Amino acid sequence: MRRFDGRNVLVVGGGADGPPRPGEDLAIGNGRAIAIRIAAEGAAVAVTDRDLAAADETVAALDGRGLAIEADAADPDACRRAVDIAESDLGPLDVVVCNVGIASGRALHDQTLDDWERHDHVNVRSHWLTAQHALGPMLERGHGVFVFVSSVAAVLGGSGVAYEATKAAQVAVSRHIAVRYAKRGIRSNTLLLGLIDSTMARREFGDIAGRMDVRAAAPPMKRQGTPEEVAAAAAFLASDDASYVNGTTLVIDGGLSAI
Repeated sequence: MRRFDGRNVLVVGGGADGPPRPGEDLAIGNGRAIAIRIAAEGAAVAVTDRDLAAADETVAALDGRGLAIEADAADPDACRRAVDIAESDLGPLDVVVCNVGIASGRALHDQTLDDWERHDHVNVRSHWLTAQHALGPMLERGHGVFVFVSSVAAVLGGSGVAYEATKAAQVAVSRHIAVRYAKRGIRSNTLLLGLIDSTMARREFGDIAGRMDVRAAAPPMKRQGTPEEVAAAAAFLASDDASYVNGTTLVIDGGLSAI
């Protein structure tokens, strides 16, 4: 499929910070998998990461034109600047994928203000600032698509309180865009991810004996999802195949939230 021929896409958080899967040379996280998938379907893709080398690794793996941008999602100016750089180099943005995120497992009783604010800055503020800065030119052109990568923690308990709250807020931002700007040619949807065998999961849990096995056993499908499966869903929502899909949440969790 070449659903993105002639289109320019920005993937926020498109590097990878964690070990590869056994037998792989290149570590694949959700953002990197999304960038690779959309590029394979014809898009020119700009990738941001706070580590420029990680963004460069993603761009080197793309099938087509790519651009690596160093941008710390916790820095408001960097969020806006990344949009400007992408549009200046690639051209008008057709799709923005807001993927960057952090997680901690703090419960309410030991949640700190610093940790809460860090979650807010990365998981929510970075995304609405990026979307806000990209939105104006999209409105002028009369078309644009946003895909937010969130988590089932937005609707299920059991994770850290700051993670749950910020992932729910991320859904709210996406829904606001979908409702407020649909009549002006803008679509916005959200992926709710379950237990994915991503670089973040391998970094956080890979050295804890049995933890990845527990994650794999939790969904009814008895396995974790893959970043490539996340990328397939993101590509669908970003494409014209989803031209009448707006304001929704697509759950990618192997049935975990149906239990």
